[in-house]
Amino acid sequence: MHAAFKLLDKALELGRQELAHLAAGDVDKAEAVAFGRDTLIAEALSEESLASPASQSLDELLVKLNALKELQARIIDEAGKLQKDLGSQMRSADKEQKRHAGYGRATRPTSRIQGHYISQNS
Repeated sequence: MHAAFKLLDKALELGRQELAHLAAGDVDKAEAVAFGRDTLIAEALSEESLASPASQSLDELLVKLNALKELQARIIDEAGKLQKDLGSQMRSADKEQKRHAGYGRATRPTSRIQGHYISQNS
């Protein structure tokens, strides 16, 4: 099998793993896998890898590249969902923090004299 095809197959497998990590919410593992996938794709599309005699046709290479493109679109969609979810969690946490701060202000004792200066004539 042509070296580029082997590398693209490995990149597809890493892409599936990355998508699974993103779906599970494990961004750190997904990032590590993404860097490995990027390296494999760069190596597969290098001149040395594509210059060797190919036993498969260019159509098969195009099929694998299209599969990578579709997988990348799914990864981007999943990352977008995670980003929206994280944004809503951050807004919710901010609202909770404001609510708790309000409770804290309500429970603190207040002084009876509100003004800073007391008239000596009174």
